Amino acid sequence: MAAVPSSWLDDAFKSAKEDFKRSLKNPALYDFSKIRSVDDVLDEARKIERQQAKTKTLRGLKRIQPLIDGLKEYSGIIEVFVQAKPDVMSLIWGPLKFILQASSSVISAFEKVVKVIMDLGMTLPSFKAYAQLFESNPDIRRALCLFYADILDFYAILLNFLASRTLNVFLESLWPNIRSSISKVQENMERHKAMMVMNVTLESILRAHQARRLMLEEHDRAQAFRDSQTYIAIRNELEPHDHDAELAKILHRSSVDSGRWLEKEPDFMRWLNTVDRTTRCIWLYGIPGSGKTFLVGNLIKRMQASGQRVLFAFLSHDNQAAGGTVKVFHSLLFQLLEGDPGLRPILHDSSQSNYRRLKNDSDFVLDFLCRILNDLSPSFIIVDGLDELDEPSWKYLLSKTLEISQRCPETKLLISSREERDISLQLSSKSVPLRVNHKKNSQDIDSFIQLECEDLLLEMKSYGADEPTCLKIKDKLHTITEKAAGMFIYARLVLLMVKDQGTLHDIDKQMDDLPDGLDEVYGRLLIRIRIKSKSTTQPVVRTILQWVACAQRPLREEEMLQILAVQPGQEDFTDGCRVFRDIRKLCGPIIEINEGNIRFVHFSAKEYLLHEQSNSFLKLPDAHLDATLFCATYLSFQSLNPLFSLLRDDIFQVQQPFLDGDYVMFEYTSMYFLDHLKAFLEAQNGELDIRLIETLTRFQEIRNNGSTDNSHVPNRFIHMFKNFADRPNLQNFLSMAAYSQIRAQLGLYEQDEVMNPSINDPLRIFSARRKFRQHLEDMICQEPNHRVGCYCEDLTRRYGTRLYHCDQRFCYAYRSGFESRRPRNQHLRIHQRPHKCSVANCLFGELGFHDEVELQRHMCLAHPQQTFAEDKSDIQAAPVPNPTKNEIDIRIKSDMIEDAIQLGEIELIRELILDVRFQRGDFNWFLRLASLRRSHDIFPSLYNEILQYPEKALSKFDLSGLLALALEVENLPCIKYLLSRGADMSASVALSNDFTSQIPQGRRIMNRTFSGYIRALSLWSPDLMNYLVKECHVEFPASIKEPEKIFYSPAIQKATLDEARMRFNGIKQYIIWPQAYAKGVAWAAEDRCLLSARICLENGGDPNGSTTVTYQNHVSHKNAFYRAVQLGNKGAAEMVKLLLQYGADPEHERCRNVEKLVGMKKIERYFGFTWGEIVRRIRAGEDLAIAKPHERK
Repeated sequence: MAAVPSSWLDDAFKSAKEDFKRSLKNPALYDFSKIRSVDDVLDEARKIERQQAKTKTLRGLKRIQPLIDGLKEYSGIIEVFVQAKPDVMSLIWGPLKFILQASSSVISAFEKVVKVIMDLGMTLPSFKAYAQLFESNPDIRRALCLFYADILDFYAILLNFLASRTLNVFLESLWPNIRSSISKVQENMERHKAMMVMNVTLESILRAHQARRLMLEEHDRAQAFRDSQTYIAIRNELEPHDHDAELAKILHRSSVDSGRWLEKEPDFMRWLNTVDRTTRCIWLYGIPGSGKTFLVGNLIKRMQASGQRVLFAFLSHDNQAAGGTVKVFHSLLFQLLEGDPGLRPILHDSSQSNYRRLKNDSDFVLDFLCRILNDLSPSFIIVDGLDELDEPSWKYLLSKTLEISQRCPETKLLISSREERDISLQLSSKSVPLRVNHKKNSQDIDSFIQLECEDLLLEMKSYGADEPTCLKIKDKLHTITEKAAGMFIYARLVLLMVKDQGTLHDIDKQMDDLPDGLDEVYGRLLIRIRIKSKSTTQPVVRTILQWVACAQRPLREEEMLQILAVQPGQEDFTDGCRVFRDIRKLCGPIIEINEGNIRFVHFSAKEYLLHEQSNSFLKLPDAHLDATLFCATYLSFQSLNPLFSLLRDDIFQVQQPFLDGDYVMFEYTSMYFLDHLKAFLEAQNGELDIRLIETLTRFQEIRNNGSTDNSHVPNRFIHMFKNFADRPNLQNFLSMAAYSQIRAQLGLYEQDEVMNPSINDPLRIFSARRKFRQHLEDMICQEPNHRVGCYCEDLTRRYGTRLYHCDQRFCYAYRSGFESRRPRNQHLRIHQRPHKCSVANCLFGELGFHDEVELQRHMCLAHPQQTFAEDKSDIQAAPVPNPTKNEIDIRIKSDMIEDAIQLGEIELIRELILDVRFQRGDFNWFLRLASLRRSHDIFPSLYNEILQYPEKALSKFDLSGLLALALEVENLPCIKYLLSRGADMSASVALSNDFTSQIPQGRRIMNRTFSGYIRALSLWSPDLMNYLVKECHVEFPASIKEPEKIFYSPAIQKATLDEARMRFNGIKQYIIWPQAYAKGVAWAAEDRCLLSARICLENGGDPNGSTTVTYQNHVSHKNAFYRAVQLGNKGAAEMVKLLLQYGADPEHERCRNVEKLVGMKKIERYFGFTWGEIVRRIRAGEDLAIAKPHERK
């Protein structure tokens, strides 16, 4: 039989082969050339079957037979009619062998792969049936290349999927997209089957080739678009902070490529080496202003350029919210997903069932992040500015970030901060410290000074300075590097001071008298500001600096100018709505203006002004008081009446006040007025300033909507304003305003069937803000091309660029806004998806879909079981008894409180807990859940609410049970709080099985009672023990019951021997009872924990010590040796070997007749010797191997 003579067919097969190789993500992984027949695949299948039979995971490999048969027929056909070359044949069998090999290691993946292989085998045509057709019609043979391309498309999809390191963890998330792609290949194959019975021409084959490729490409584009839309919706909802923008700003401001000295540090180079595991966490620390942030920014830039995966966060004192643990982890997570779009379906899948936890639960997000990191190539996480967060925030963030290092062996950390004692205590034993000092960064500072010097000298020459004078100044500038002592901020500020001198003589004088240290720099700048300022402007300077120190967000220049135009007690603007002052000139260089926002030049400047170095030039309580006075005064202005009016104003009536700038501070004051007042009251001890009372009273009279009924307001909001108790109307007014603000932030205002102004908007703030924003939008051009004479430039200069806001009060974009209408409208679609998923905890229960078709597609893909159940609901529906209304209410409330505890929603907990129907047992249950959540404020807040019910107060035993749970999960804030409330460390408590999943994996302690002392020690956690002793002042008693339980089921089940030793050495100093070692080995054997037995023996434990166990009124006294032989498995054989090596006596009275135990025969088989021979050989020092009998052969 003659083969097709045309070279076209050869070229077609060759082209398909090349397309296949190009489509592989990592072709270097595969060598198909040595696999040329079905025998190689069958051998691999039989090998997999044998292995699965051993592990009892046999998965019916006969299901792949249809594809094997089909490929055998196909290969026979193309060998005869095409005379295919060996490299073409190798691609028929080679990839299939690799697919079976790769998938067999993960049973769940193997099951899915075998199923699609079977499906494809059923789709392949019976080529044997077409043999006569191929022989009689050479043109039809051209169709063979189409099937070759289809088969290779199938192989490429599976090989790329199986090459993913995330296969084992995220199989269920990634598989739907893979299965969808394979379905498209099957559709193509069905079309190509139909072609073989038609009049096939070369033109039709070419069209089919093109159609096949276009169909696959279109499917990939559509799938990518759907994934992208879902990803964008989730990202908009979670709002991760954009640290890439922060990095860009830092690099833009960085004039030198700092940090090259790190490359000379051996510890840093080991950290940078992804193969080296000895240095996994670095603490980069130094004095304030030493350029750590710029150093880190340049380091990230270099690492990214070299192809490293770097996740990072820049923390800042003026954006505490972005430094929240969940926010930081969200940012790291989305940085991962931005870099690898193939992982995005994982986020979608997780969010469908755990959306609320993904949004608010730091432990859940941490676990999710770690799962991804563990299945990727080596990664680096860099966190800068840790010390700029408030103390509770940085402590919690640091503890959680260090967990990443513990749980992700291929992820390395770099933490950058100032050298603070508390941070040092947390990091000293867990990181390698690298100090940024003048010896290391002086060259970087010198390079920075040289660059700035060039600008200074050019300016001096323009004013007539000759060359000798310039050289003299240049030489003296080098002394700044020495004086800077490693501080970039020192060099920067001194250079600004030098540049600000009026004459060459003054410059020379300044250079001869450089300040000593950063405090003296700030001191001189403050003196200079005072000298430059007239007596009339000095209060202005203080006002500016106070506002920069206390503002809830960075203020714009226009906002500050309006602040300066208002005096407390005014009824309206008197001399215009802004002053005309140069803020930078008045306060520079202590403050700087970047992108229109006013900030301190450095975090250390704020600290200097607020502390004793400056004689407390600024006082934060005074700043918040003045801010409150301004906000209340401004919001009472007559100019703002049109905004607060219930009447609809014509746009032209309010247009002029907008253009004049009357409303510049409206957004800020309406949003943050209460924050300033609460901050002031928290620091207030004495009598209230009469100005505050008068201003707030006037504000109440003007803006209150008329209602004074605060019966709906919880007591804690009324207590928040207890300073006004002698003015009940004012207290009620403020508490109602605070309550409405919290309800808005929680989205609870939507739950009222009828809008109640006294509850939802007692000040009409929300309605005024809505009117303000709508008028502002109406005045801005709607089209890209501006109208002639439009006001857009004036309005954006006065009111900022982010003028488009979300209308949902609980949404982040309600505050922050967007710079244009389009992204805002895209964002609004999140809240305008009416078709909601009904499955509990699904992300799309909140996001929803635009139409019913999208919802049905989602239900079929994401919740097939629920869809099936709904289809049968009319058949299987059965009457369900309806509980009473009260029962429903209390159940719903209970479930909501449990969710709120998990998500850390304190305000919602307080809202729901005040229900007299809750019993003491309910409160105990809620507190147990809270004790498992490592939060600074959840447990204390919940406990304080429960204290309002003295008759349902918890007993000391209840407290000890809560303490046991808090100890198990190392919930440090909760532990300290419980101890302060009287929880007893000496009380012995057994934990309930309800909480098994929450405690460290492998701890078999549910039926065991432990005192708090022993429970803490049995966790083998140096951090926990140091916290108990140093922070909680726990003292350990001279004698204690059952100290040996320290070695029973310690939390080291996944630790290596070295890690376990290191952890034990960290707690050993607290184990002061000899009995712990005398019986510890026996308790370790009782738990079958070889690690703890070995460490106990290494520290003098008694290999012949025994345990006393009572079971069904029978008391047993047996030692570790007896317990191990009794068990008789491989681990027990390891225990026997260890005990004999440490001198255990097989003839001891506690292990009499041990040789008669059933397990002894098993032990002998593991060693391959008789009992007497085992004892003799190990005592002689021989290292006997332990193996199963078939392995030994």
